[in-house]
Amino acid sequence: MQSFDGGFIGEVLIVNASGGARGWTVRLDFSGGRLVTTWVEGVPQGTVRPADGGGFTYVSGVDVPAGGSAALRFHVERASTRPQGCTVDGVRCTGF
Repeated sequence: MQSFDGGFIGEVLIVNASGGARGWTVRLDFSGGRLVTTWVEGVPQGTVRPADGGGFTYVSGVDVPAGGSAALRFHVERASTRPQGCTVDGVRCTGF
């Protein structure tokens, strides 16, 4: 979304194509870097945990309704502007 000297703000768009509301988990892998914050606009926030080897895991604080979407945003410092890996519910992110 936005890069600047020493860091960036990124986004993972979660789209629920299933027939019912469901929670979700995102894992982003970074070499080095420091996670400053994560957020999803206008909903209860989820739980953030550091990931083994760098990066973080975010577990949703609210289900995404069938056919709906949620944008997970994150601010990282001292890392490249592209994560080394991204998964949603264990499936590799598309458009990555």
